[in-house]
Amino acid sequence: MKSNLKILIVEDEFFIALDVEEQAKSLGHTVVGTAVTADEAVRMAGERQPDVVLMDIHLAGATDGIAAALAIRSKHGIESVFVTANTDPHTLMRAKAIKPLGVLEKPINLERLRAQLARVDQQRHTNI
Repeated sequence: MKSNLKILIVEDEFFIALDVEEQAKSLGHTVVGTAVTADEAVRMAGERQPDVVLMDIHLAGATDGIAAALAIRSKHGIESVFVTANTDPHTLMRAKAIKPLGVLEKPINLERLRAQLARVDQQRHTNI
């Protein structure tokens, strides 16, 4: 059962955020906003209530995406998929420890994004 997911993108690199937004929209999903810092992401998640957050691990500011994803989950009950170019073992271990819905490596291609969002959608319908 495919549905239109509401997605919050958290990415501090403008052109990457724009590319991810265009890809998500081309797959029939709605982007409810783009945040560039952890604080902005937490605030926007509460205001816009996305179904999922596509969260860059390394963000502008003092707080990284892993901490932001934990805050969004605890405050708003919204899960994240991590997006990262940094695949060093320590970072991936930290990211996987919080049990995100998934991890996508940059650069994101349309087919990997499609597959990940389909899994998110399927899990969302399973948990209803």
